[in-house]
Amino acid sequence: MSDVRTDDLKTGSFDTWATIEAKRAEAVKTVTVKVDHKAATRQAIIVAIRKAGIPLMTRSEWKAKPSARSDGPDWDYSAIVIHHAGNSYSCSADGAELIRKAEDTDIASFGHISYHYAIDCKGTIYEALDIREKGAHLKAANTGKIGIVFLSDFSLPGEAVAHGPSLSDSFKRGAKAGVAEILGQAKDAVSTSWDTPTTPQLNAVDVLVKTLVEYFKIAMLGGHREFASANDQGRACPGAHGLKIARDLRDRYGLDVPK
Repeated sequence: MSDVRTDDLKTGSFDTWATIEAKRAEAVKTVTVKVDHKAATRQAIIVAIRKAGIPLMTRSEWKAKPSARSDGPDWDYSAIVIHHAGNSYSCSADGAELIRKAEDTDIASFGHISYHYAIDCKGTIYEALDIREKGAHLKAANTGKIGIVFLSDFSLPGEAVAHGPSLSDSFKRGAKAGVAEILGQAKDAVSTSWDTPTTPQLNAVDVLVKTLVEYFKIAMLGGHREFASANDQGRACPGAHGLKIARDLRDRYGLDVPK
């Protein structure tokens, strides 16, 4: 069979099928669409957590304030750090109020909220700092580390005094930080109450860590105190209950101890 179109014989055109297809291909304009894989990954994490049945509030949904400044981008995460918000937080308070309280404190200190995710006592996860931004939850060691904070007080009485930073270390960071930590340790020394992790909190952090491990090459997980100790620093955070959560997550997902 000839590859000449018979209809074209009437017009004197003798293009072959191959020529016609080549002309068509040449006429097609190819449009290259660049996909922002970091933005797509951020959204995929949000979708995965919600599909697992955990409530999550994005920054826009809880009406986060614009950051006063940024510590720059971050992305190739290899570690997760577990924190608690401390003895000025309690499960008796509303989670939405507590995330805004943490935001105000951190913006005043760092120019932006310092953690990537926050979890209240009802098990709601708040997107705190955008995952594409570097956190401010460890002293001079935030690159490659995702910060997760429980909006709770997981320290037993006396932990801040026993494990917290020395007074000289506190004042090296400024008079305001020093005074705040002195007051915090004094309050901790006489404290008679603390929060016990709730089942919704434990479920939420498990889903969150499981999801993050799927999207990033996470090799290490620990409490703030464990990361600080590895760098010869003193910290009480995330308290005895928070450290147990970190150990359990580390065992469950086969992750390394901070070093």
